[in-house]
Amino acid sequence: MELKQPYKVYTAASNIEVHLIVEMLGSNGIDAYAVEDQSGVSLFSFGTIGQFHQPNVWVEKSTAQAAAELIDQFFEKDQPSADSSTNASPIEVECEECGKVSTFPESQNGTTQDCSHCSAYVDVGELDWDENFGEADE
Repeated sequence: MELKQPYKVYTAASNIEVHLIVEMLGSNGIDAYAVEDQSGVSLFSFGTIGQFHQPNVWVEKSTAQAAAELIDQFFEKDQPSADSSTNASPIEVECEECGKVSTFPESQNGTTQDCSHCSAYVDVGELDWDENFGEADE
């Protein structure tokens, strides 16, 4: 099937992951296509450089929301459940780009993550910024 309105719904960490996501979406009735990154630009002795190696999953725009929800569910299953004795509560973050709320585990407090809706960067919780970074000590 040809995509009339292609929409990039996910950027995978590897070519293998991109194919796993496409297969998972296909088994749930959503036509998805993988665009592998075969470039050698991002390869070095310790793996790939994330900003260059970006295999993508493409779907029809009308199925993008359903695909994104399935991908979120897929990765939620891989997350370890929070220990009830720690009383860790999830952190909700409103994206500055799309305005939607994403939920992250307490273990990601103080990090930068991808919005689960539009993949823009969001700050989770409180980041520990050094207010005097880059200034000379007196």
